[in-house]
Amino acid sequence: MKINVIYIIITSLIFTGCGTIFYGNQQTVRIVSNQQGAKVRLNNKEMPYVTPCSIPIARKGEDPNKSAYTITLEKEGYEPANYTLNRKLNAVPLVLDILTFNLHFGIALIIDGITGSWYQYEKYVNINLNVPAKEKEPIKEVKIVPVTTTPVTTAPAAAASTTYQYNKYSDVDNDLKKVATPKENRIALVVGNEDYKSFQSELTSESNVDFAQNDASAFREYAINYLGVPEAQIVFALNATTGKFKQAISKLTLMSKSLQGDAEIFIYYAGHGLPDEVTKEPYLIPVDVSGKNPTDGIKLEDLYKKLTENPSKSITVFIDACFSGGARNQGLIAARGVKVKPKEEKISGNIVVFSASSGEQSSLPYKDKQHGIFTYFLLKKIKETNANITYRELSEYLTKNVGMQSVIVNDKAQNPQVIVSESIADTWKNYTLK
Repeated sequence: MKINVIYIIITSLIFTGCGTIFYGNQQTVRIVSNQQGAKVRLNNKEMPYVTPCSIPIARKGEDPNKSAYTITLEKEGYEPANYTLNRKLNAVPLVLDILTFNLHFGIALIIDGITGSWYQYEKYVNINLNVPAKEKEPIKEVKIVPVTTTPVTTAPAAAASTTYQYNKYSDVDNDLKKVATPKENRIALVVGNEDYKSFQSELTSESNVDFAQNDASAFREYAINYLGVPEAQIVFALNATTGKFKQAISKLTLMSKSLQGDAEIFIYYAGHGLPDEVTKEPYLIPVDVSGKNPTDGIKLEDLYKKLTENPSKSITVFIDACFSGGARNQGLIAARGVKVKPKEEKISGNIVVFSASSGEQSSLPYKDKQHGIFTYFLLKKIKETNANITYRELSEYLTKNVGMQSVIVNDKAQNPQVIVSESIADTWKNYTLK
């Protein structure tokens, strides 16, 4: 019996390609859109799917003379949107077939070539549907529909056009453990600014920051489960306007003051950042602030001063934004048409800032994971270590993994950096999240 099993395995390896065995002749592509319920066409053929959905496609393609699929989304009241899904070579099965050429006498090369298992397409596609120029979308209030039973509050948005739902597609969104007991001296401010278009009529959906709401929603859960921040002591806002942003900062500083020097503060921000073209000072940009007037936003230097008005044990800041004028979608810089190297931040007190990128770089998305690439790896490391990690270890991990993966998935460099004051230059590396 054992001999027969071994014989079958060996025969399969000889007469079947490595790509066909391990990858198959099909793959799944996840399709999402800014307007859910859009019908899907593939190469102009109607499919039995509506967004968000996952569709199977043949790796070799339908037409031997074409290496791409055309995905079309259609929904009543919106212009049809097309997306070209280009085929790429997956070198792993091809190399394996070549290395094992003598074992299978070249048969695997032929089989994998026929099945197309050497090829792969994008695993995740995000397609935006636009209203025709003569029509306008009805203005609606943003409603947060949490997937879990954990209550979620948000800053109300007077002009948002879509309903947001925290979609847990990534490994860092699911199977979280409650490893930290609530620590009464820990407080947090968590902001995710994604939908700029709904607050500024002259912008397009390209001005939005893909997955910023998912980033903030996930970090909020991590703050509760891994960092031990009591739920009631998290100031949480999605699509924060200037007024709501400033109110949130004020509330946090009041909580810090009430802890009388014992506070451990966490700040998380995902969204647009821009520099002043003249002073090069970096600003966080609320959803109602134009890219033409970044000084109407939240000046980082002022935020840091506000955080240190009252004594505290520690202040840790995570910023998944850049300040060069580049961004995940780069929509806000269209009005300015220029990238600016931001002024290097100088901070005082016991603040440690983990920033997603350096200098003139952009802070980019990780589309397969539906998060910013910096946020994804930040959460991944917290989850893997149950937050039992030093700031030095976290910094080294982010530098290595964000830098490498950004080149792989975005073809661009992104190098996170840590900014600290001189007063803690010799001690911050030994701080721990736990």
